[in-house]
Amino acid sequence: MEKHLNTEQGNTWIHTRQSISVVVPLYNEDESVEKLVEQLLLTSEASGRHYEIILVDDGSTDDTWLTIERLNLEKPCLKGIKLRRNFGQTNAMVAGFESADGDIIVTMDGDLQNDASDIPKLLKKLEEGFDIVSGWRKNRKDHFSRVVPSKVANWIISLTTGVQLHDYGCSLKAYRTECIKSVKAYGDMHRFFPALASMTGARVTEVPVKHHPRKFGKSKYGFNRIFKVFSDIFALNLIIRFSAYPLKGFAAASFPFVALTFFFGILSTTAVLFNWTAGKASFFFTSAAICGVAVLYLIGMGLLAELVIGTSDLSHTQMPELTKKQLLLEQARKGDD
Repeated sequence: MEKHLNTEQGNTWIHTRQSISVVVPLYNEDESVEKLVEQLLLTSEASGRHYEIILVDDGSTDDTWLTIERLNLEKPCLKGIKLRRNFGQTNAMVAGFESADGDIIVTMDGDLQNDASDIPKLLKKLEEGFDIVSGWRKNRKDHFSRVVPSKVANWIISLTTGVQLHDYGCSLKAYRTECIKSVKAYGDMHRFFPALASMTGARVTEVPVKHHPRKFGKSKYGFNRIFKVFSDIFALNLIIRFSAYPLKGFAAASFPFVALTFFFGILSTTAVLFNWTAGKASFFFTSAAICGVAVLYLIGMGLLAELVIGTSDLSHTQMPELTKKQLLLEQARKGDD
C-alpha cells in the first residue's frame, strides 16, 4: 500500500500497512456478539493486521450492552458505543465512523451472516486502487421474499445512479476513511453509501463474499421495508443529481405543469372562439391558471433552494483534498511511465 507524504524536501512515497477499524451496528444480538468478536480477532491474527473493533449498540433491549462491556475489559482493541434508543442502522454506523481511528473502515452485520474471514479479500481489493469495496452475497441464504425485492432494488439503484453493484444491501463493505466520513447520511441511507460516496469521486467495486443463514434472533427487516427502500431510492437520486444545483431539479419537475398550462390555455381560447358550451372556457382557464401557479411555485422553490445551497456546507459533494492529491499524483506517475 502506498501513502503520499509532503515533506520539506519534496513529495515522498512510502509503503505502509494501513490501520483497520471494523464498525458493527448491533440491535438485540446478545447471542452473536461474542462469537463475532472471536471471528474478527482470528481474522486479524491470521492476516497479521491489527483491527480496531467498534461495536455500536443501537438501543438494544436484551443484554447486548452488558456483553460489550464485558468484552471491552478483556479485549483492548474493542470499543463500545451505546445509543440511548434505536436510531436505525445508518445512524449506528455513522456513530461508529465518528469514533473510528483507522485509515480504512470496514462495516458488517452483527448477526453472523457476514463472514469475518472475507475482510482480507476486501482489503486486498482496496490495494488495487479502489476507494470502496462492497460485498456481493452471490449465494444469499435468505428467504426469497427478501431476495427478490432486493434484486429489483439493486437493479434500479444501479440503473439510476450509474454505480453498478449486484448487492447494495450487503453490510460487509470496506471504505477508505476520507471517502466515507465526508458523506452526509440520514434515514436508512447506509445501503446507498457507495452511490453517495461516488459524488466525491470515489472509485467503487465489489467482490463475492460468503453469506450464512441466521443462527440467532430474528431478522429486523419486514415486508414494509420494501416501501422504505424504494422511497430512499427516489431520495437518493434527487441528492445525487440535484443536490448541488437544485434549481435544475425543480425546473425539471415543472415541465409537466408547463405543458398542462399550454394545453388548458389552448382549450380555453378555443372554447371562447368557437363558443363552446357555457362554463367550459372558465373551467379550462382556471385549470391553466392553477398549473401556471404550480410552475411559478416550483421555480420559486428552486431559487430559494439555490440560496440555501449557496450558504450551506456541500462537502458531501466534493472530493477530499487528500484524494485529489493522490489521484493527480497517480496520473502524473502513469504519464511518466
